[in-house]
Amino acid sequence: MSQDIKNFIDDIPNIPSMPSIVLNLLDELNKPEPDIIKLSATMSKDISLTTQLLKLVNSAYFSFSSRVNNVTQASVLIGLNRLKSLIISSAIKPMIVTVCGKNLWEHSIRCAVGCEIIAKSLGDDRKEEAFVAGLLHDVGKIVLELYNSNYARDTHNQFSQSNERIHQEKQLFGFAHPEVGKELISKWSLPNNIGEHVNYHHNPIQSSDKLITSYVYVANRLAQENLMYPIVDPEISENLDFEVSDPVTLREEIFAVSQPIIDVFSGKTDIKTLYKAG
Repeated sequence: MSQDIKNFIDDIPNIPSMPSIVLNLLDELNKPEPDIIKLSATMSKDISLTTQLLKLVNSAYFSFSSRVNNVTQASVLIGLNRLKSLIISSAIKPMIVTVCGKNLWEHSIRCAVGCEIIAKSLGDDRKEEAFVAGLLHDVGKIVLELYNSNYARDTHNQFSQSNERIHQEKQLFGFAHPEVGKELISKWSLPNNIGEHVNYHHNPIQSSDKLITSYVYVANRLAQENLMYPIVDPEISENLDFEVSDPVTLREEIFAVSQPIIDVFSGKTDIKTLYKAG
């Protein structure tokens, strides 16, 4: 099955590739002792990426008391794991927006933030992994959209329930977006655990890491433009390792916390006005 999906992806022209500078940065960040000076030097070669990162670090999402002026300072303040998630966010945004539109991008950011919020609330220190899993959970839709430009109209707009969309995707393409997303994650040389979360984000009970995949499942449903009921499928809810006691309040928090990130990526904020005076 995996080979079939790989062939399916390889046969589609114009599949987005992860930029080489991003891959170089991720290679360095994945080392046991990353070289921050080298990271800063590499990132400084890409003005757009550097500007985007500094805008994010100086946004209300982090709310530092004084302005962060360079990548080295940002790396120290936010940590290398968070730096990794922001680099991936910056790289993936044009891929999603160009092919699938800004609505899917904004949903992906909200899902990422939702995963992070849930991880924090449970004391799970893997919040950056959760963020990236939420951010990338729907990347398989890029492939399906490139294969059939009517994909969004034929599936997302017709079917309100995720299981109906999954069934329709399999009817149209032979595969559904979660499994295609897992293969795309592999093609981009991103960690296998992220692919696992992507593959099972509609049915986290099947995941080998049920906890983080469950964050993605819950955050994905709460981050929808129109809230779906039941918010959590009763059969899945019984098997979660945590409870969602007040989903409406959690949804409100997700939308509020994610908005500064969406504003930065949408160009609605100016880097000169992003920080509080010290």
